[in-house]
Amino acid sequence: MGLVLENIKYKEYLNDISCEFLDGSINGIYGDNSKYIIDIINGDISDYDGTLKYDDNIMDVDYYKLNPTVVALIEDKPFFYTDSVLDEFRFNLDFRNCDLDILEEKSKELLNLVGLEESILKRNIYTLSFSEKYLLSLAINLIYNPEIIIFRDVFNGLDRNNKKKLMMVIKNLKEDKKNIIVTSNNTNILYELVDEVLLLDGSLIYENGSCDKIFTSTEIMKESVIPMPYITKVTYLAKNKKVKLSYHKDVRDIIKDIYKHV
Repeated sequence: MGLVLENIKYKEYLNDISCEFLDGSINGIYGDNSKYIIDIINGDISDYDGTLKYDDNIMDVDYYKLNPTVVALIEDKPFFYTDSVLDEFRFNLDFRNCDLDILEEKSKELLNLVGLEESILKRNIYTLSFSEKYLLSLAINLIYNPEIIIFRDVFNGLDRNNKKKLMMVIKNLKEDKKNIIVTSNNTNILYELVDEVLLLDGSLIYENGSCDKIFTSTEIMKESVIPMPYITKVTYLAKNKKVKLSYHKDVRDIIKDIYKHV
């Protein structure tokens, strides 16, 4: 099952957007107006035309009231309600009506899940680095066991080490059959991470489908509507020079191909 958008229109920003984001898949959205799609899915925008459904249930105001933990939005600039990491976990567990006796155990479990040290529980949130705040926000959102997890501007501001941590977490969530949606205007990130991709051109869908198929499309590269991933562009240019290279996501595999064919 999955999340379905049918003929979504919102002011001048979205025009007849129809697509599906499947459970157990990493779905990417490219384009400046992706933020409006995310806000609609998260229930922050309600004055749109069209239909939004999850597992065949219409997601309207009443749906969000009955299902407060369906969607988790991980912002690139997370907001916290308290000053202390432990208090933030306590606040959210209490809000979720969880037994506070499991506070320490649950907090450590979720911190380990996102690659943060347990010692962070003793710290003031404002002493954390940007990357630590981002991963903490994810850990806290996972308290609610959401079905749909959205990462706005995924990897934005993360250092290399924490990017790797987050990528591993996202892939693990995929294995748990979560419905994962990421937005980014960096096609290199999308090509490396996602299974399916929705490309927006202004308010319209430019292309929608398999990431591998779209980002290796000769026609899309010729049209140059979007900046193609560097790694696929290199292969495309090599093919134009009659060099027998295959498309890869790892530059090391391209180097192997070069040694083999050049």
